[in-house]
Amino acid sequence: MNELTRAKILEAVLSERERQDNRWGDQTHNTDLQWMSILTEEIGEVAKDVNDQRIAGMFEELIQCAAVCFAWSEAYINRGELKDDSE
Repeated sequence: MNELTRAKILEAVLSERERQDNRWGDQTHNTDLQWMSILTEEIGEVAKDVNDQRIAGMFEELIQCAAVCFAWSEAYINRGELKDDSE
């Protein structure tokens, strides 16, 4: 995969994270169950696009999935659950 493709994807994910924060505000308080529900809904949107052969819309949905995973990861770190391997 070329670096330009990865840069475009990362840019899209970061842009989507900003959009999500602006729309939903701080969600770091969400539980893992809430994050799984949000992610599952987004994955369902990808599945619907695949099923409907709506390939053009699938990229946006994939970016939304990645951004939700990114947000969940941020919340995980902010909760202090990421442990240093050296401990």
